[in-house]
Amino acid sequence: MLIIGLMAGYATSAVVSVLMYSGLGRVERVRAYIAWGFGSFAGTTWSELRVMTVAVLLGLLIAGVTMKPMNALLLGDRYAASMGLRVGRTRLLIVLGASVLAGTITAFCGPIAFIGVAAPHLTRGLLRTSDHRLLIPGVVVVGGCIALLAGLVAQLPGSDATLPLNAVTSLVGAPVVVIILLRLRRSPRAVMS
Repeated sequence: MLIIGLMAGYATSAVVSVLMYSGLGRVERVRAYIAWGFGSFAGTTWSELRVMTVAVLLGLLIAGVTMKPMNALLLGDRYAASMGLRVGRTRLLIVLGASVLAGTITAFCGPIAFIGVAAPHLTRGLLRTSDHRLLIPGVVVVGGCIALLAGLVAQLPGSDATLPLNAVTSLVGAPVVVIILLRLRRSPRAVMS
């Protein structure tokens, strides 16, 4: 799955590179793409927000439906199947829900990937549980707080300049996540409870 994801990323990157090269005559489109690539919450209009809300609610509904099956999958595929869970179908539904959420936010706000990577790990460390009934709502809250703080920092108080959101989240968030993960590793108490 990881290699397929990497290959899809490389293929997409190649298509984008070709499109950017062919669009060199249209400078405004290239600038718009570069601005989108930096990530920003400011570019979303109210009409776009309505569409985004519907798609995010659909993704959250899928996540809500798959909470208990994800808990069963923590114990292994065989155990989950012995409980009557259709493992293949459940995994497909989980990937679908995650794809809808990640794809929607990326389409409207740009690829703000660090928040999507950091929020689940931080939440698991803060809550010290693997129970998805707590983790999924926790990730929504922690991810929202990280996004809000990053947006505030990116606005550069006292200045008209705005930093790229991806740069802010990575520069500030990476050291924090590394510190938390190192502390969790040294902790005698296991993360799983």
